[in-house]
Amino acid sequence: MRLENKVALITGGGSGIGQASSELFAREGAAVGVCDLNADTAETVAARIRDAGGRAIALQADVTSRDDVERVVDAVVGEFGGLNILVNSAGVSDRGAPAEYDTDQTWQWVMDINVKGTLLPSRIAVEAMRKSGGGSIINLSSIYGLVGRTAWLGDGFSAYAHSKGAVLQITRDLAVKTAREGIRVNALCPGFAHTALTAGLRDNPELLGRMEEAHPMGRLGEAIEIANCALFLASDEASFVTGTALSVDGGYTAQ
Repeated sequence: MRLENKVALITGGGSGIGQASSELFAREGAAVGVCDLNADTAETVAARIRDAGGRAIALQADVTSRDDVERVVDAVVGEFGGLNILVNSAGVSDRGAPAEYDTDQTWQWVMDINVKGTLLPSRIAVEAMRKSGGGSIINLSSIYGLVGRTAWLGDGFSAYAHSKGAVLQITRDLAVKTAREGIRVNALCPGFAHTALTAGLRDNPELLGRMEEAHPMGRLGEAIEIANCALFLASDEASFVTGTALSVDGGYTAQ
């Protein structure tokens, strides 16, 4: 198994790419802390892992809260004896903001969750990884961390695109600083995928068609396809890979 004797903490682990990563990592031998803002979904995923013979605990946390993040990292270390892998999969888009938010509030809400919610778990996890002798951090960026959004999707002021660009810079900067400590930091840049984050777009047949056509493969991705790439970056097979952004996008950014 590719993650035997490894311990992973996965934020946003209750759904989408985080869920797929939690279940895949457990199948590959890792003990997994399934962390989500929604305690019920975290427990559902953790219970499914345990029922399949894996090791997992459910953890509820707001990734923008230092107290919450310190608590869940301590819980994982206390339960499994260390921390080797962090997947920062918790994230939101502008469309998910509370209905009463104006544009400024929406922008700040997205930036807080996607940027601070990547930086803060990384900062705290690094301390635990140092004690474990090294580790791997995988950040979820996006194709829109690499290229501008298409005109039919935004007006240039999308916090989602801004936040995902920031995630890439966090990835590069932290990778350089921790490379000599045996801690690798990489990012995934998924294209559109069948997850809750795109549900509102996929419900519109015209938009769905446009999204599919925008990918040279002619389709959207699946959460497990992105999780498979996270598995590679988490494993020792990627031992000489750090500071990189891996596109998992059906060719979207190759155009």
